[in-house]
Amino acid sequence: MIRRNKKKTAGLAPVSMAQPSRKGRQRQRQQWRRWFINASTITALIALPLGLWLGYPQLLLSFGESCFISGLGKCGFQIQEIFIEGREFIKPEVVGQAVNAKRGEPIFGHSLDDLKSRLEKIDWIKSVHIERQLPDQLYIKISERYPIAIWQHQKTLYLVDREGVVIQNAKLYQFQQLPLVIGPDAPLHTPKILTLLEKFPKILERVKVLTRVRQRRWDITFKDSILVKLSEQKPEESLARLSLLIEQGKIHKGDVSMVDLRNREQIVLRLSPEAAIRIKLKGKET
Repeated sequence: MIRRNKKKTAGLAPVSMAQPSRKGRQRQRQQWRRWFINASTITALIALPLGLWLGYPQLLLSFGESCFISGLGKCGFQIQEIFIEGREFIKPEVVGQAVNAKRGEPIFGHSLDDLKSRLEKIDWIKSVHIERQLPDQLYIKISERYPIAIWQHQKTLYLVDREGVVIQNAKLYQFQQLPLVIGPDAPLHTPKILTLLEKFPKILERVKVLTRVRQRRWDITFKDSILVKLSEQKPEESLARLSLLIEQGKIHKGDVSMVDLRNREQIVLRLSPEAAIRIKLKGKET
């Protein structure tokens, strides 16, 4: 027979694993707020006259601001979550290093202007919007640059975006389908020439390389190695003439190696080596 000991242990409070109620949490926050207000008031009453008397107003203001931010953090205004929207190409760890904010830090301890400035130094980022969602969240919306071409410069490859801005720190494996542009000033003029090429899809689908010649005009190299020389003054007109030649079936790898459209009055075609041999043999037969 087991006897139950009904003797009570004195001095022990009951232990509960349940979460505190909402009213309980509100009481705790109110107590923290009252403590913070009282402490801030006492600190100000003591430190303000003393700091002014010692002649250190700037140091005093900085100290007071630090205490204020720390106090707000203890009242629950701490970073718990950082939400990032708009990231597609940039690596999350790169964003994290730029943000440099840890969970539990006072949410007002980070300047939004400084944070924005650090993020905008990343090549991929075009613009940033940051806001605090009190009491414990940072919201960051990123607008990334959209690559349209690969720039080859001094044996190094970079990406070029829609505004002609060079993206230096980028992995190129997922952008191999983009056209290659060459020339010292090619990035600046790439958006315009690609906009023109979009009007001629039959040409655009054949483009492999766009070469900026003497910083004045463009040469186009097709995927089948045919070279096209565009006019300096009227590149769109050159493309329209080239498009007509393609529609007429006059531009084939086996027949033509170069198309010169620089002169508005004429079109110069250079035969491919294969076509030249065929014509030569045909002449001997006759």
